[in-house]
Parts: sequence; C-alpha cells; structure tokens
Amino acid sequence: MKGLFFYSFLLVKLTISAQESSSFVLGKSLYYGNIIAHSKDIAALAAANPFGASFSVAWQNNKQVATESSPIRAKRGFRFAYTHFGNAQQLGEVYQITAFTEPFIGSNRKLFLSFPLDAGVSYLTKIYHPIHNPENLFFGSAISFYLGVGAQLNYRFGKQSLANIGVSYQHISNGGIKAPNKGMNYPSLSASYCYYLSQANWQRLNPSPANAGPANNLLRLFLFGSFKTVPNPDLLVPMGGAQILYARSLNTWHHLIFGSELLHNTFKKEWLKRQEIEVNPWEMSVQAGYELRIGKTSLILLMGADALNKNRLNTLLYQRYALVQKLGNRFLLAGTLKANGHVADIFDLRLGYQISQK
Repeated sequence: MKGLFFYSFLLVKLTISAQESSSFVLGKSLYYGNIIAHSKDIAALAAANPFGASFSVAWQNNKQVATESSPIRAKRGFRFAYTHFGNAQQLGEVYQITAFTEPFIGSNRKLFLSFPLDAGVSYLTKIYHPIHNPENLFFGSAISFYLGVGAQLNYRFGKQSLANIGVSYQHISNGGIKAPNKGMNYPSLSASYCYYLSQANWQRLNPSPANAGPANNLLRLFLFGSFKTVPNPDLLVPMGGAQILYARSLNTWHHLIFGSELLHNTFKKEWLKRQEIEVNPWEMSVQAGYELRIGKTSLILLMGADALNKNRLNTLLYQRYALVQKLGNRFLLAGTLKANGHVADIFDLRLGYQISQK
C-alpha cells in the first residue's frame, strides 16, 4: 500500500510536556525487513533486505482516570533509527527521527498488545542520480518523509522491564516534491526491550463522566498547502486548497468519514501548459473512508474520486492517508499523503477547525 502516509507529520504534539504522573521509558529495538517490489521499475533493487536499530525516549501516563487525550493506556515519545538497506552502493542507509504514539490493549495483564504509529523525517545517504545511480528510483531527494504502523506482543517482567516482538509496515518517500519518487515500502519483524525509569501504573483506567464518549457528529474544515516539482526542466510550484469532512461515530475508536476537496492543481496547469494545453487548475473530488481515533490523535484513510475533473494526469480513484492531531478544543493540525495506486502523488500540511455535536 504505497504512500501510507506520507509524509512528515508528528502524531503527538511536540509542545506536550511530561507531567509528574508519567513514567519515562527508554527503549531499544532491532529489526529486519523485506522491500516490496510494487513497480517493475524498482524490481532489480527490491531483492535487498533492510535491517537496523532504533532507540526511543518516551513517557507513559500513570493517571487512573481516562481523559480525552488519554482514553486508554498509551506510550508517547520520540524514536531515533538507523537502517541499512542491504545494498550500500545503490540504496545506502537512512537516519530517521520520528514522533510516535503507542496505544495498549489489555495492558493490565502481563501479556498484552500494542499498536505503534510513527511519523517523521528521514535522511537518505543514496538517492537517484541520472549518471551515478540511475536505478535508484525509490528516492529523489535526501530529505524524505517516514510513516510506520505496527502491531506488537508485549510481556512485562519485573517491575520496570518490558520486552516485545512485532511486525511493522514502513514507508519512505518525499511525497511527490521531487522526482523520481517511487518510494520504499518494507514490512519488518522486530524485537525490543524497554526499561521504565520508575514503576508504571498498569491498572485498567476508570471511565470519567466528562469522557463518557465521543461526539456522534463532527464537521471539520481544512485549509492546506504544499509544493510539487514539474520536471524537465525542474520547477517547484505551490499547490493548495480546502477540504470539508463529516465524521459519524460508530464507537469510541471507529468512525465513518465523508467529504469533499477543492484543489488548485498548479502542477497540472504548468505541465499541460508546456504541451500548449490550457486548463482550469481547480479540481473537485468526493471522498469516503474510515477514521481510527486514539484520544486527540486520528489516523484517517480516504478513497477519493476525481470524477468531475477534466484532463486528469492520474487515475480516477485515489487514496489519501491523513494523520490528524487535535490542538485544544477546536483546532486541528494534519499531514496527508495522496497516492494513486502504488504511486505517491503529493504530501501536504493542513490546518483545520472542528465543530462537534452529540
């Protein structure tokens, strides 16, 4: 699933500060993966196997009563990772800094599940070059975006130690800012150890009357902007637009999403202008999908249709992957990645406003 996201967007607010009711956690992980050959253009290099290690610094809320920002036990923090792609000459290595949130399921037991979500930035040591590295169509720029989603089986032993094994799906691309941008998708197996600097509270959270449940109806309005490179010759052009989304709650975690998006496609206008074709750059699409909401952080998966647009450069249907962070009571910060099938199209940042109704 090319283009899971994105992009760089922090899943937790960078301005959040740890409180006295939190336990600090240090973690170390080793992982080994396999590159998915999602395009014949990169099949020759996809036989390599990425491997690496990461170090994390996190905090875990010890409060006993559920809140909007912490409806379940979860760990939040930052991860520093190094990955060797198994092909030093053409693919090289990557260094990453990500923010993550990791909700726990059944953490009052010693054996429990968790689901880490990471987003951040990557620095790649080997990228495409028409002469020196023409086969590396994965990466067109040294600075790229990273998204990782995973599932882990955890076991607590002792008072301050935890170990886990897990699987993850990792994606790196520059979001269409610079070509080529096939991007890399690599599922991985991992083994990790975490040490708590102080003993954590693992008891089941008590429900709060003020946190009885989510709003049944949400209306969100977004303004967004980004950049994309028109090739031959390269020209970086701005793009922007607006989006409206309606969310209907199924329960605390799961929500149905319907919406529409208006985009000023400067890339298409410039690309076709070079072919002496004049077009209206405004495009409108309709969208439907699913939202997983964990406190103030949401993962949204949308399927969109450009049915009303003429002179399309891509497929009729597209995917949009979004990570949304609620700021305060009304405002939203989001990062999204639009993909056409296996090909990442464009990454953008969004500012939003939310209206809710029970």
